[in-house]
Amino acid sequence: MAAAIPDIEVPTALVEAVERDRAAGVEAACVQVEQIRASGAFAGVHLVPVTRYREVAARLEQQQR
Repeated sequence: MAAAIPDIEVPTALVEAVERDRAAGVEAACVQVEQIRASGAFAGVHLVPVTRYREVAARLEQQQR
């Protein structure tokens, strides 16, 4: 994604983590959502997990409990 969109920077550690385990991307996205939620700075977020939407939804639902 960073190669296709010049204004996006993807941390090397995240790229390496996803190369080792695809679930690392879901985890990273969910951590960001949780941090945004906790900050109270925004009323919500918009995610586009494409084929991974079930994993993202399950992970975020676990956190809300």
